[in-house]
Amino acid sequence: MKRVLAFALGIAMTACTNVKQVPDESAVRDTIDAQNQELVECWNSGEYECVAAAFSEEGWQMMPNAQAQAGTEAISRFWQQAFAWGQWEFSMETSLLEQSGPVAVERGKYTIRFMADVAAPPGRPSSQDRGNYVTHWRMDSDRRWRIAAQALVSEMPARVIPAPQMPQTPQAPQ
Repeated sequence: MKRVLAFALGIAMTACTNVKQVPDESAVRDTIDAQNQELVECWNSGEYECVAAAFSEEGWQMMPNAQAQAGTEAISRFWQQAFAWGQWEFSMETSLLEQSGPVAVERGKYTIRFMADVAAPPGRPSSQDRGNYVTHWRMDSDRRWRIAAQALVSEMPARVIPAPQMPQTPQAPQ
């Protein structure tokens, strides 16, 4: 009788749970590391649609010295334009990844090197950047980890652009 009662109690407890089944932490780390590698390859090969596909439909990307891009269409358009300006080289190194259910937060270091070509706007010269990033990952309904928000924060000093000189007006004699 005790075995039957224990078995029935076990089944009832399993049926009442609303906890989503998610991969263990090491599997999540392996998956996100692989997706980061794919994202870096997309950036380095100029595949703007591939970059956008790493984000959820409503995902945000906040790059240094640029307006935030919200949604995969805006992210795709941003990178389509940026890739037309020249060659980009990215690298990322994860220093921390914490996961809780279908959400993960990643922190790490990045480097960006941009080599402008003739199509780059006049105010967009070749440049290098490095800094820290934080990425908020979320498991979508299709059980794929996608970026809900990503912010890259530069450690480099801002480029200083001199203010235009105001023409001096002659002073009236006193």
